[in-house]
Amino acid sequence: MKTKLIFLGTLFLCFFSMQSCLKDECKREYTYLKYTDIYKTSEEIRIPVSMERERVLKNPGKIYYYNELIFINEKNEGIHVFDNTNPSAPSNLGFMPIPGNVDIAIRDNILFADNYMDLLAINISNILSPVMEKRIVETFNQFYETEDGRYWVGHEIEEVTEVVDCNLYEGGEFRDNSIANFSPTSAEDAGSNTGLGGSLARFSLYDNYLYAIDQSDFYIFDINQTANPLQMGSNNIGWGIETLYAFGDKLFVGSQTGMIIMDASNPASPEYLSGYSHWTSCDPVFVKDNYAYVTLHSGTLCNGSEINQMDLIDISDILNPELVKTFPMENPHGLSIKDDNLFVCEGEFGLKVFDIQNPLTLDNRLINKFDALSAKDVIVLPGNRNVLLAVGDDGFYQFNFDNPAQLTQLSFIPIERD
Repeated sequence: MKTKLIFLGTLFLCFFSMQSCLKDECKREYTYLKYTDIYKTSEEIRIPVSMERERVLKNPGKIYYYNELIFINEKNEGIHVFDNTNPSAPSNLGFMPIPGNVDIAIRDNILFADNYMDLLAINISNILSPVMEKRIVETFNQFYETEDGRYWVGHEIEEVTEVVDCNLYEGGEFRDNSIANFSPTSAEDAGSNTGLGGSLARFSLYDNYLYAIDQSDFYIFDINQTANPLQMGSNNIGWGIETLYAFGDKLFVGSQTGMIIMDASNPASPEYLSGYSHWTSCDPVFVKDNYAYVTLHSGTLCNGSEINQMDLIDISDILNPELVKTFPMENPHGLSIKDDNLFVCEGEFGLKVFDIQNPLTLDNRLINKFDALSAKDVIVLPGNRNVLLAVGDDGFYQFNFDNPAQLTQLSFIPIERD
């Protein structure tokens, strides 16, 4: 009997020991975004404007066109400049270093650029010798100065997958306070004195004003004297703000939660008109006639949304935008339109061309799909030439689309990774 008691006691000890071991061995794979704060001194940010020798594309961002010149943003580093007189052989003119640069806009040979928290006005009458005309300091609100005199300029974002102890989870969420949840003009209308950006742009020109957005605020600059922009103020318009598109005297703002329409009939003081809400997702906007085309795509920086679609919004009643149809997509990003041709960047799934003579049936009117590129943004050049610019994860492309059903590649500038 004594032996049995000892045996049973041993069993209980082993049982609880195993429970403890099982608890200790409980592991779970967890993927998250790791944000590391970045700080820079004013000397690192406010460097002299210059044109340096050409650099290779490494991390291209947005594209911009102005008077036969193409500007390709190198994210947070500066601007590549190409002479595009011959789209089949663009000539690399050099690189303009601008720390923190993401967006530009150009009018009358004045290039407006963000330089982290500052706005620059740069004279590019001689593109090989740019001249700083004015710097408006600390105009963009998402950056701030720290007590030690440095500026917080953003996060270095890294997607991390770790195997962690189950005990670190509570309610399905990882309990680590160091992990932040940070949500950070059509071609036909572009005149020779004003440049043309893509659908991912955050800068837009209308009348004698430059408009800009960041993740939450809308900024107004008076550019009646182009080389002497004046800051007119800013307004908070929401969160997750991403893109800005001007169509006539209306401004279409794309956010992670919807589309905002603003009235710029008084360009010095645009006002909210109406809005349209959608699932939380990344959201560029393009407008033609009575329709707004809104692409929603998935991705880690889009709050993990699995939505990949295009929403067609009827804006004939500008005060009451109405969703009329949703089209499934693969991973839509930037878009552009010329005549009845809609060009949609589908990320790693390439570039698609739709006939939108009847926008309601565009899902049955896919006329071309070019798979040999990873497309993020696209611009159709103004004028009579049917030339399309596209940038993606593998490089910068130019195509002729005299026949939209058969894109002809004119040139390609590859990305060179370290």
